[in-house]
Amino acid sequence: MSKTFVLFICIFLEASHSFCQTDSLKTDSAFQQQDMMDWLANLSSKPPRPVKNSFLLLVPYISSNPTSGFNVGLGLTYTYKKSKTDQYLSVITGSVSYSTKKLANISLKSNMYVANGKLNLNGDWRLLINNNETTYGLGTDKFHNDGVDINGVPTEGGSAGQLLKYNLVRFYETASFKLFNIFFAGIGLHYDHYYNIIDDIFLSGDSARCIHHQHSKENGSNSEDYSIVGVSLNLLFDSRDNQVNAYKGHFVNVNYRINLTDFGSNQNSTVLLTELRSFLPLDRYKRHILRFWFYGNFVTSGKVPYLGLPALGYDQRQRTGRGYKLGQFRGDNLVYGETEYRFPISRNTGILGGDVFFNVTSTSDRKNGIWLLDYLRFGYGGGLRIMLDKQSRTRLAIDLGVSPGSVGFYFGAQETF
Repeated sequence: MSKTFVLFICIFLEASHSFCQTDSLKTDSAFQQQDMMDWLANLSSKPPRPVKNSFLLLVPYISSNPTSGFNVGLGLTYTYKKSKTDQYLSVITGSVSYSTKKLANISLKSNMYVANGKLNLNGDWRLLINNNETTYGLGTDKFHNDGVDINGVPTEGGSAGQLLKYNLVRFYETASFKLFNIFFAGIGLHYDHYYNIIDDIFLSGDSARCIHHQHSKENGSNSEDYSIVGVSLNLLFDSRDNQVNAYKGHFVNVNYRINLTDFGSNQNSTVLLTELRSFLPLDRYKRHILRFWFYGNFVTSGKVPYLGLPALGYDQRQRTGRGYKLGQFRGDNLVYGETEYRFPISRNTGILGGDVFFNVTSTSDRKNGIWLLDYLRFGYGGGLRIMLDKQSRTRLAIDLGVSPGSVGFYFGAQETF
């Protein structure tokens, strides 16, 4: 792991030098935000581009993470305002990908403000074929790793986890209406269908040791196929100055989901989701920024099937837990916190930036007396940011995340939060 970290630092410093050697001696008083298109235009002495209210990025990509290994796919990012005077920026992202560990993912996620900003539509639609999720049971005390894993490839030792394979069809859509100022409230529909669930431990005949099968048996759910269907009440507060890459402001979301057998759910349950993001600028140009993210997911009543329980990386954008595998920590309840410091590298153009981050996770297991905050798991890392479009503040993000026994590389055209 140390060699990988040293290599990352060398790449970071070299990239910093190549982008900044022409303007690093200037002062912040000469700062003017630019993006990659400005940089290319300057090289060819072309006139400045006209200001647009939208930005579309459609590119093939190669990425990697500890769950799926290396991915190839096609990614889409579209940001827009209907007019320059609109208060909010709308964002649509989509991707089609396939990985070396046979994980296929088709997703479309949206956060749109329509009707002159009076209605927020938030969607999460996806088809996931996951042939490589390792599970350790409930509670952050259950993680036992005796090896080192880089992007899903074990380099030494092994793992105490159990392999799960499954398919997921998801349709989430919430509609929140503006009540006043920056407060919204509304309702949502939520549909999850897990099918073709295959548990290698169960197939080997060792059902007593099989985590997923035992949980399903104890809670009266089918271990091969189940659905979670419900409606939700949603409260939203959003004072961010930009919904893609905020320099200041706050975002608060509270979603209370009611899953009922009358709607098609296998079991009745209620689940509470809470989220807070805060952005604190440290300088007059808002280029040194501290960011804070709190995410909580709690089963408040009833029974939820194993794969529907709160788990790391199961948030809408699958961004919690950089450095860890998808679903590595799971529980009846989950709390997650992350802080990130973002800073400029290109002092006068703002094209190149960097970040360092630190995160912590805790999950519970009520049956065995493991409560939230009894056990904490930490991750950390850092990376580069390249400004692709200054109007929407869309940046290419390249991060390295580290946790005990795991290292991951993350690429994307959106900020983590």
